[in-house]
Amino acid sequence: MKSWEAASLRGGQAIQSDSDPMVRNGSVTITGSRDVDRETARHLFEQHLSSLLHQNRTWLVGSARGIDQWAMEWLREQNEICWAVVPYTMRDQPQWVQALLEQMDRVVELQLPRRKSASAFRNRYMVDLSQIVFGFWSGKGGGTVKTLKHALRKRKEVHGIPVPGPE
Repeated sequence: MKSWEAASLRGGQAIQSDSDPMVRNGSVTITGSRDVDRETARHLFEQHLSSLLHQNRTWLVGSARGIDQWAMEWLREQNEICWAVVPYTMRDQPQWVQALLEQMDRVVELQLPRRKSASAFRNRYMVDLSQIVFGFWSGKGGGTVKTLKHALRKRKEVHGIPVPGPE
């Protein structure tokens, strides 16, 4: 990855995927569907992620609605080190996510060209920085599945968690 492809909002320095001393061993990416409500997400996080808390990990999340937003909120409540990775810049993010981004330990701005593939590139970037990848998938959309497949190809520890549908 070229240095111009990933710059951090805080400090303005480019991140190198394998050499950044701020990325801790056992770092975790969380990705997932956008149509997951807060209560369901929090229940899934408690069930599947609680055992990984308070181990000085770096957690990486995107900035989309659904799993991403609920993960940012939940991780901050747990006082975990949380980075948000955005495909463009922080100022290009929707207004609703601005307050959440300001609470993150670091916001990584990939500054990608505006293309449909930007979110997929962002997800692959997060996987490449992580040792463990959790994907919470509701069965809709393909981004989560593609991210999990990329993680498997990269020989990461992968957890695909189905999100229960409405009862």
